[in-house]
Amino acid sequence: MRVQLAYNAFTSHEMEATMPSELSILNIGGHPKDCILYAGGTIARHVARGDRVTMLTPYTGLSHHLTAINEYRDSSQMPDMEALVKERKTELENASAVLGVQDVRFLGYDDSITTITPEIVSDIADVIGDVTPDIIITHWPNDTVPAHGLSTKMLLLAIDAAAGIRPGKPYKPFGGDTGGAASQIFYHDQRGRTNILESLNPRMPNVIIDITDVVVQKAEAMNCFTSQNYGERSNLQRKLGEVLDGGLAGLHTRVPYAEAFLSHNPELYEYLPLSDYRIKRSNEASTEHISQMLL
Repeated sequence: MRVQLAYNAFTSHEMEATMPSELSILNIGGHPKDCILYAGGTIARHVARGDRVTMLTPYTGLSHHLTAINEYRDSSQMPDMEALVKERKTELENASAVLGVQDVRFLGYDDSITTITPEIVSDIADVIGDVTPDIIITHWPNDTVPAHGLSTKMLLLAIDAAAGIRPGKPYKPFGGDTGGAASQIFYHDQRGRTNILESLNPRMPNVIIDITDVVVQKAEAMNCFTSQNYGERSNLQRKLGEVLDGGLAGLHTRVPYAEAFLSHNPELYEYLPLSDYRIKRSNEASTEHISQMLL
């Protein structure tokens, strides 16, 4: 099987027999770029598998529109805010298209002041009811970037809301152990910032996705976010790709590039799980493949 959801999984033929032929995956990013930065490789692999993927971001990301902020600082002239919002939305749509995703939900809320908002919770619940995800990918709830952690906190509220009866709203019946919509939630392993608050809430990934064969595709998607200084003429994505995706998670699992996650719930098995893919990598004595530089 080409896609390995986790290293703590069944052998490949058992997974093929038990996994649905088509999964529905909801990938949430606090800001538009986050949908790609933290899970773009994983999304590309699931699209190639034939799964349905929806990208969702609640906020416009204008607080991170770096080129507009720099221009405003230098000129003190107020930019066209509507045009900037449209630009950020278009960037996410273009980046998603590079990965093969056409279903992009851009809620368009202001991220200059982020707090749990009933309207956003309700809108996320509407998306959950509409796409009925089997898997949700999102930020660590204690991520210290406000839009990151709060997006996940509102998501968790929205899961319960989507599982209830709401007049005139789409409905997703209870399923799995998440308390509502999805069978499993996967949190990003990467820190939003490097500070003491992040260190007080350590996270250890228990799911590693090998994205080596799609890392260049992910880089092309990230370079759509020119508002944040990415682009073909910038080395920013190359730097981040090697630091984030080419880091310890991949090194310790014998793959050049990987994305790491934490599962919300423990998985249920009949026997202790061990995947063929992990055995294959563990039995490779050479470290030559780990040192590949593809970006």
